[in-house]
This record gives sequence, structure tokens and C-alpha cells, in this order.
Amino acid sequence: MWGVVPHSEPSPHKGSVRSVGRAPASRAACGVLAVALAAAPLAACTGGGGPDMNGTGPIVFADGHDTSRGAQIRGLVNRWNASNPDERVEMVELSEYNGDHRAQLVTSAQDAATAARGGGAGSRPGFDPGCYDVVALDVIWTAEFARWNYIVPLDEKAVGHRAFMRGPIESARYRGRLWGVPLRTDVGLLYYRKDVLDAEGLAPPRTWAELRHQARTVAPRHNLQGFVTQLGRYEGFTVNTLESIWDTGGTVVTSGGEIQARPQVIEKGFARLVQGVQEGWIPRDALGFNEEGARSAFEDGRALFMRNWTYAHGLLNAGDSPVAGKVGVARLPTPSALGGWNLALSTCSERRRTALRFMRFMSSEASERVIFDAAGFAPARKALYDDPALRHSQPHLRILRETVEGARNRGPSPYYDQISGTFQARLHDVLSRPDGLRDGLDGLAADVYRAADGR
Repeated sequence: MWGVVPHSEPSPHKGSVRSVGRAPASRAACGVLAVALAAAPLAACTGGGGPDMNGTGPIVFADGHDTSRGAQIRGLVNRWNASNPDERVEMVELSEYNGDHRAQLVTSAQDAATAARGGGAGSRPGFDPGCYDVVALDVIWTAEFARWNYIVPLDEKAVGHRAFMRGPIESARYRGRLWGVPLRTDVGLLYYRKDVLDAEGLAPPRTWAELRHQARTVAPRHNLQGFVTQLGRYEGFTVNTLESIWDTGGTVVTSGGEIQARPQVIEKGFARLVQGVQEGWIPRDALGFNEEGARSAFEDGRALFMRNWTYAHGLLNAGDSPVAGKVGVARLPTPSALGGWNLALSTCSERRRTALRFMRFMSSEASERVIFDAAGFAPARKALYDDPALRHSQPHLRILRETVEGARNRGPSPYYDQISGTFQARLHDVLSRPDGLRDGLDGLAADVYRAADGR
């Protein structure tokens, strides 16, 4: 069985808001990522003595809405339940929107803290904080949830950390400890109209300059827009901004969590996106696009190039896709941000033996094969990249491996969400108002440093 490493630290979250996605009232007194009060020990979650390390029985698994093709995550949960009738897993689907998903988890943590103050759910009839034993966390949330003791550090040797690709397993690490295990890994890819580039005798662009040139010259000849991506005011905007900053030699949050928000570095990278919108090869429609907005534009045959995550590959090449058979995929001309979701163990889970067994099942080589082959997410386990059957059925596996190996972690900071929000607030409007770039940059560094301090 995987081991866990004892750890305790107070939570910064205060206040109370309505709880969402509650579990049955008969479950444990502590909630999803239940947190002890500022000066309270871990045992406050369980009424004394700490959670039972060997506890077994039914558990609750919280994930986002299963949008994978064929609902592969729920299918794996059903497979587990068929083989483990005494340790069934109830899958609770939270919002498919990351911000709402995170807010729901924090809300549940607040409710759990309220329960702890009142002596637990059992002493307050009708109060049900919800208890999520295993939670799926966006890779950018690891530092935050670890820092505030919402999740439990794992024994990395027991997890078998060496079997995973470096980037995905590092995304689950914070301050030298491992806090999760990869469930589904994601990276950005460059999708392109292969039929068009073949007709022009061109290879896909390998640099930003080549992307700009082909988007400005080739796309108009074929009545296409140049390059669509995710530039709506949400995390997708931050991702595109960071990838451009990295490509021009800069960084914002280092691998050690240090903030380096130098205005001239940010301007050098971000100005390329501004230029693309000004010149028209990045259409203004993209300023409102999320992943699906960009995919729709590309799949409808309106664009030559698209940046999107791995899930789009299977959808674009499906039999009912208007561009099926016409799509190529390549590495981005910039470094890719690492995306994906990790499984973590809730601090207050009282059925940890079952929870850890379930985490092992969901992150196993067999489960990852299903998640990749049927849903398209990049494998996190090294062995799958050398699998002959997968290499034959999924020719883009080599490109995925190269991209995963070079992908960069966005958020080794407990306050990454605030940092990202600052970028969006300061810079998003500049895309449609380029003369405001200087105003957007003025004060950005100070705002980022404040956000990184949790202020």
C-alpha cells in the first residue's frame, strides 16, 4: 500500500459560503479537503487521534465534469466498483470550469472547518460538510492545496514515482514532498491544416517567426484565418501569455516558486500576441475563445493553425469532423505549459487504505492506456511511450513525448490563482487596445508580487 507522510499546517481561508457537491450525511465528519483551524491540530478533523491509516470502505471521489470522449473516467470508476463491492467509489462531478471547480473545493473546506469548530457533523443534526476522500486537482493547484494542509503528502517510493515522466510527477511536488499522482496529463499542441501546407510544399512552423509568416501569407491564399487560440479572459489567456514569455527567454514563476515579474521581460513576450491581433493573423474572435471556441473555429474550416490541448486530436479526426483526414499535429513553436490533473488524498479521509488503493488503480498503466487511447490525454507513465501497439495506433505519440518532456509548470506557488488573475486583469484588454500596453505593464510587477504574497 502507498504510504502517507504526516503533515499539518493551518489554513488561510476564512468566511463561509454555500457548500456544493455534498456527500451523504453518514460519511465522515470532515469534508473534502477539510482543514484544521488556524491553531488546531490535524486531529480536529476527526474528533481526536487522527484519521485511521488502515480505514476501508466506501469513499467519495471528486473530479470535474467528465467531458472525456466516452466518459472514460466514470467508466474506470465503474470498473473499480464492479471488482470492489465493499469499497465502492461514489464519483461526484464538480464544475467543468476550473475556477468554479476550485471554488467548490475551497467551499467544502470552509464547511469542514465550520464542522470542526462545532464539534463535527455528528453533533450538528442536518449539517453535512461533504467528505471527498480522493480529489482531482488541476496541476496548478498543487502548491496551494499542499501549503494549506488540504491534502496529504505521499511516500514517493511507494507511489513508484520513477515510472512517471518528469514533468507530470513534478507537478505533484511542493517543497520537496510529493502530494499527488498524475491522473491525466495534458500539453499544448499545434494543430494545422495538413492539406493546405502539403499543397504549398511547406512543413509546419517550428518557430514563432515561421508561424507568423505562414499565418500572414499562406492562410489568406486559402481564405483562412491564421492562428486561433485561447485568449478569452480566463486561464487560457495566462497560458498563452506565459508560453510566449518563456519563448522569448523570460519567466514569471521559477521552478522553485520564486517570482520574477520584470516588466521588460513580460512585455517582450506579450507584445507578440498584441502584434498578432494588430496584424490580423490572430483574429479578434480569439479574444473570447476558450478551448472549445478555438476548436470550433478550426474544425469548421476557418483557420490554418490552432493551439489547443491533447483532447482535440481525437475529436478533429473523428469520422463526423469536417476536417477529418486534413489535420496535422506538431509541437508548438513555443514551450508548452504543462496541463492536466492529479489525484490527491484528502487530509480528513478516514478510509485511507481504500483511497490509496483507488488512486493506484486510477493511475495504473492499464488505466492510463484507456485514458490516452480512448480520451486522448497524454500518458504520464514512461512505459506507454514505448508501447508498440500505441505507437502504431497513435502516430502522434512521439510528438506528445517530446512536448511532455519540454513542458513547463506554470504554478509552483500557493497563490498561482491570484497571480494568473492579475495578468488577466492588467493585460487582457490590451489585446484589443494595443496603445494601452504601457498602462497595462505599469504596476503589473507590483501587483504580481502582492498576489504572490497572498495580498
